[in-house]
Amino acid sequence: MRWNERKDEYDDLFTKTNVQVLKLMREKFNFYTSNSWTYIRETGGFYRKTGMFIFFESENVSTIEIRKMYGKVRT
Repeated sequence: MRWNERKDEYDDLFTKTNVQVLKLMREKFNFYTSNSWTYIRETGGFYRKTGMFIFFESENVSTIEIRKMYGKVRT
């Protein structure tokens, strides 16, 4: 899956379960059984990070947020 800034590029994830997202993304995230997964998409200068936050309800994707932040990533 190609990472980019357009949130609508990830609309197909709304039809997926957490198992399907895991197979699709194949990247490290915070904790599998959690209802929110955090993917660090890119790390830039001055400790800038772009994160993708995926929230689940009943094992299905409910919300996707893309945030740019500096310093530590907190969910």
